[in-house]
Amino acid sequence: MTAWLADSLRLLWGSLYWNARKSAHLLQGRRRQAPCQVASDSGRAGETGCEAAAAYHSPGRHRMLCPLLIRRSDGAWVCSVGREDVRPFWGRGLLLLLAAVLAAYTTTTLVGFGGLRALGYEISYRQVAWPPAWREFRGVQARFHLERARHALADGRPQDALLSLASAYELNPRDYATGLLLAQLWQNHQALRADTLYARLYQDHPEQREATAQAWYRSLLARGDFQAILQLSGNRLLQPAPATAPHPAWIQAFLFAVRQSGELAAIDQLLAEAALSPELRPLLALERALPELSLAERVASLSAALPAARDPFTQHHLLRRLLADGSADLVLSATLPGGSLLGDRERVRLRLDALAAIGRAEERADLFRQVLALPMNPSILELLGNHLIAHPDPALLATLSDKLANDPLPPNEESLPARHVWLAACAAQPDAERLRAAIDDVVRLAGRSPQALRPVAAAVLEIRGGFRLETLLPLLQPLPLETTYTLYERFAPRPLPR
Repeated sequence: MTAWLADSLRLLWGSLYWNARKSAHLLQGRRRQAPCQVASDSGRAGETGCEAAAAYHSPGRHRMLCPLLIRRSDGAWVCSVGREDVRPFWGRGLLLLLAAVLAAYTTTTLVGFGGLRALGYEISYRQVAWPPAWREFRGVQARFHLERARHALADGRPQDALLSLASAYELNPRDYATGLLLAQLWQNHQALRADTLYARLYQDHPEQREATAQAWYRSLLARGDFQAILQLSGNRLLQPAPATAPHPAWIQAFLFAVRQSGELAAIDQLLAEAALSPELRPLLALERALPELSLAERVASLSAALPAARDPFTQHHLLRRLLADGSADLVLSATLPGGSLLGDRERVRLRLDALAAIGRAEERADLFRQVLALPMNPSILELLGNHLIAHPDPALLATLSDKLANDPLPPNEESLPARHVWLAACAAQPDAERLRAAIDDVVRLAGRSPQALRPVAAAVLEIRGGFRLETLLPLLQPLPLETTYTLYERFAPRPLPR
């Protein structure tokens, strides 16, 4: 192997060296001894040895470069022409050099390809060997880091997942899905970086703007950043409403942020925008006027607006405002079967809250049990759990707990938001035994560390009077928006000035 390699290197060197000397010999008119022939020989054909082939382990290999080399019957290697006919073979030399370069390149790329595949890169040989495809390597690296991030998340290593995701997004900043996942992982512990990335995704991916806004909004709501919510929801209300995000979702977000922040000027700014939909102006104008009215005037204004409500959201919002102003009887009248635009879920929730507000415990318990008579599913648990967060009742909590024990939710990820609602309902009571059982249930289903949810129990059961809702909400994700609103209204109410 060593001899073959040495002869191959001599061939490559000789393809330049000997061809160059033979060319010089031609230019000099062949007046002297040919440079490739043994100087002590006669210089005649068949009698003169080959200087170039003498150093080879196998002299016959030099024939690949110079076909004039022959072997006599006695075994000696000699030149088949005299010195006057010696000539270079540049074509053979260049072909040898080209073959050598191709062989070296192929070997190098195969080694590189094998090494990258062994490291886990999903790369094709074309992407290694074809130079125009090298630009795709950043995408290959991004996918490699993205796969590492997925494995890290599956193994419960969020910090490793963050590092890998950050690397993947840096390599491929046009990958919207990776950027969104990175922002969602950052949002609980690195809020500023998350907001910066959300803003970048919102700007750079207009076709995904609604999805970005929804994820960003949930992050801001969990942290209680109502100033940012006002800007984001106001921006969405000035955009054409896509089919996936009707105005009601964003008008609710905007009005809730106004209520929590007390920024009435935000309503004035939105009303001043010509791009605002005419359908939203009456509701916004009413919300702007309500804080300046007396209780009786507010109830009269809301009652007068109720018959004109032409969509379920507006009607639901007005009834909620009436309920907050103590007009539970009006809400009960407006939510009789067949008397409203609301769906069964919204109507039942309003009636349960209204009955609790005016102390009609038996009617409330009867309606509660009617809902529980249905087969248990996440929607029912969310409905009744939200009601118990707003209006805690030990007996009804026990009734719902018994139903869950006899008719449990399926143990899948789809039920996780509802289980978080149940956990929050137990915390709102507070019921120590059921709260700890609910935490254990979430830990088993979501694979979280028990320590991750321990602050929920500690805040509610041990230092109940001093906890901040914004520190606990990120621990309970995913959580339905309705539940988040209910928790704020229960534990962090900030009514507008009256």
